[in-house]
Formats: sequence, structure tokens, C-alpha cells
Amino acid sequence: MPAVVQRYLRILAIDQVNPLYPSPPTSTERSKLLLFSILTAASIAYVMEVFIGIGGGNRTEPLIWGFSILFSLLGHLIFPLLYLLGLLFGIYKVSGADGWWLDLGQAIAIAGLGYAIAEAMVFRERRKKSREDERTRKALHIASNLVTCLLIWAFGIRATSILVLSMTCIEILLIHLAASGIKVPGMKEWVENVGREGEIQGEGALYNALGILFTLGLLRDHPLAAIAVIIILAMGDGLATYIGGRYGRHKLPWNKSKSMEGMIGFAVGAFGAFLAIPTAGTAAIALLSSIIESLPLKVDDNIILPVAASSMYYLII
Repeated sequence: MPAVVQRYLRILAIDQVNPLYPSPPTSTERSKLLLFSILTAASIAYVMEVFIGIGGGNRTEPLIWGFSILFSLLGHLIFPLLYLLGLLFGIYKVSGADGWWLDLGQAIAIAGLGYAIAEAMVFRERRKKSREDERTRKALHIASNLVTCLLIWAFGIRATSILVLSMTCIEILLIHLAASGIKVPGMKEWVENVGREGEIQGEGALYNALGILFTLGLLRDHPLAAIAVIIILAMGDGLATYIGGRYGRHKLPWNKSKSMEGMIGFAVGAFGAFLAIPTAGTAAIALLSSIIESLPLKVDDNIILPVAASSMYYLII
């Protein structure tokens, strides 16, 4: 076999070193990530269809499987081509239906959730460390999510979801470029000012966007509920970090990395959802979300919280 062909095959090999991770994954780890990502995303889609009563069936299931594979190949040389083909196939598969882009966004979000869970299972040694000063990070987190609430209120879920989906698709590509070692303008400054040690460049923002995409897709007919979920994500998480970091003295028995004060701060911020839906259901969801946020989960809460909160709203509305 010609040397140039051998070199190209080595570049495309599944065990290619991927700077996306703190330690390069072996071929076994990469295979596990791929398998767990597909199985987890498929399981989430099945649970949603059986217990929540929604599901895209044959229209979106192939998209969930396909994007599960794509997320697992972030940082791989072949990713851009497969990503483009995946988006084109996704648009073709769901186009023609009312609000088809919401279906596409929700499929990508489910695949992203499956990938996040798979990543936590495979790379157990990964530890993200909070910054000494989280104010800039949390200010951006709160501001961006509250702007999304304003957009939903002003223009509706469908129009807002087009913007969120477009930005998410661009962000996925930018993270791939950064993971491939390609310098992306502004990414270095982002990491220095907002990123956390042990975190993939742009990871938190991506999971936040995927969580919102899931919420917009699931609550497409309930804009006030979608706003309530995003307020819980924005204000709850923001106040939990601020109050927990500044006043946290009493560690939680089930999670020594978080405090009772931080958990209370989350609940206080989450009750801002009353501005959208002032009901007992909102109070229950705010409290349950504060408990979920306090659990020692390795999966990013930027995607776990909106998925959990929007699912609870869907069941009670």
C-alpha cells in the first residue's frame, strides 16, 4: 500500500489523538464513547415516547442516532463532512412538517444529552474546576438566557428557536475546530475569561444551548412554560454559584462540593419562574430542580436542568 494512502488512513483512524479531551482517548475509550452515546440517546428518546407521550418516530429517530455518532467524532478530521451531511439529511428528513426545525433541534439536543451522559461514563477521571472568580461566567450565563426569554416573549418560540438552532449549529462547528487544534478567533479569550479548568472549550455554552433547544422543542405550544424553565436555568444556577461561593459554609451530606446555602440560593433564583407561571406546579418544579442541581452528577447541569424542568412542565400543563 502506498505510503501516502497509509498516512491518510492513519489520520482517519478511530483512535486518532483528539485534543478535545484532557487525556487522549484510546481506541477502546473512543469506541465506548460512540456506543454509549448512541445507546443513551436512543434510550432517552424511547423513555420520552413511552412515559411522556411524545416522540418523532421514524422521522427523528435516525437523526438522534446520527448526531449521537457525530458528537462522538468531535475533533476528528472527518467530522465536518459528516456534520454537513447530517444537517442536510436532517433537514430533508423533517422538512415539510409544521415547525420542522423544532424537531431537528430537539433531535440534536437529545443526541447531545446522550453524548454528555456517555462522556461522563467513559471519562470518569475528568474533573472540572470552578474558577476563582465566576462572576463574568455567570453574568454571561444569566444575561444570555434572559435575552432568550425576552425573544420568546417578543417573537414567539418558533422564531426564537430558528436563531437558537442556527447559533448552536455554528457553535458545534467552532468547538470542533478548537478541538482539532485550529485557532478560533476569540476562543482563547473565552477560555481565559470564562472557561473552567478541565472543561472543553465552549462546552458549558454548548450544553446550555442544547438544553434550551430541548425546552423549545418540547414546550413549543407553551411559551410561558419555556420561559419559566429558562429562568430556572438562568437565575437558579447563577444564584447558586454566587451564594454558594460567597456564603457557603454547610456542605451537603450527599455532595461535599456544594453547600446548603448554594442550594437555597438556587431555589430562590428558580422561584423567578413565578414571573411566567405563578402556580404550585412551578414551586414544585423549582424545588425539585434545586435538588437535581445539588446531586453529585458529572453530567453538565446546563443540559440536565432544562431537560428535567421542561419534562416536568410538559407533564403538568
